[in-house]
Amino acid sequence: AAMLAEKLGLARGVIHGRIEAGGRQATPAGRAAADGTISAEHERIIARAVSGLPGTLGGAATTRFAEELTEFARTAAPAQLRAEAARRVAALCPERGKDREEHQERQRSARLGAVRPDGTSSLTMTLTPRARALVERALCDFGGPGGAVACEPGSDERTPEQRAHDALVHQWALGSTVDPARPAGVATIVVRVTPEQLEDPTALVETDSGTQLSVRQAVSMAGSMPWFVSLLRDGREELHRIDVDAHPERRLASALQRLVLYAAHGGCTFPGCSAPARRSQFHHVREWSRGGPTTVGNGALGCPVHHGFVGEGPSSWRTVVDPGSPGRCTWLPPGVDRLTDV
Repeated sequence: AAMLAEKLGLARGVIHGRIEAGGRQATPAGRAAADGTISAEHERIIARAVSGLPGTLGGAATTRFAEELTEFARTAAPAQLRAEAARRVAALCPERGKDREEHQERQRSARLGAVRPDGTSSLTMTLTPRARALVERALCDFGGPGGAVACEPGSDERTPEQRAHDALVHQWALGSTVDPARPAGVATIVVRVTPEQLEDPTALVETDSGTQLSVRQAVSMAGSMPWFVSLLRDGREELHRIDVDAHPERRLASALQRLVLYAAHGGCTFPGCSAPARRSQFHHVREWSRGGPTTVGNGALGCPVHHGFVGEGPSSWRTVVDPGSPGRCTWLPPGVDRLTDV
């Protein structure tokens, strides 16, 4: 590389890159790049994905992995290929997902630089997938021309970097507002998760902006955010906030509260009962007669039979919130008063 760099007048890093690319010409992606059916960027993405596979996978499986990614790359943009490669590597190496989130959390950082003489300062961050999803959503909602800054159409002269700065500042200002009734300017994130993916907390899913995060991270984000419904009226989107626990003083649960428990519990929560959610009732974990509110956090699903087990008599069952399983309850048999006795 040093000799070629001197002979050709090129940087040594460029020479190294060309040597590595030449060594990959016999691979499926290398042949496709030589034919012009995929780009050099596609080929580099596939090469990095293949190099990340464990050596115990075997040559045949590695070749098949490269061939499938090459076929996918023929009709995909580099960003789509990069996401697809990450999903396939995660599927082939599920044990890596166990440490993925811990590694991301260890890498997160934010450093606010000193104030410069002109009054500006720098902010350097390493973002977790959750943080990136929030930033991308804010940039999407407020980072376009005219976003976060009122101006006449076509008169926004800010650079893309300046619009991104203003979008984040606008989002931070909304987050620190003291007016809970502020109607506009909420950045939302859409994550689609299949029932099969919910069975694996380390499975990778994507936000509507393409950021990859684990199912566990997606669920934790959803649990800390309010519910919204988006409506189109006269061609314009209206975002309405839904308070699922708007009326805790009412005895009967709302349809939305029952739907939330349908998704959370799937059916009757009595041990060993397989009754589906549709045939279950909303049960107050802390009894309504004892001041238990009608909220999702105090709710559980119980089929008509087991719901009838709960009562005040000596042969009745009781339910308590299980601190080890948030969102679930524990059923206490007659004569058992403490969770630790179960």
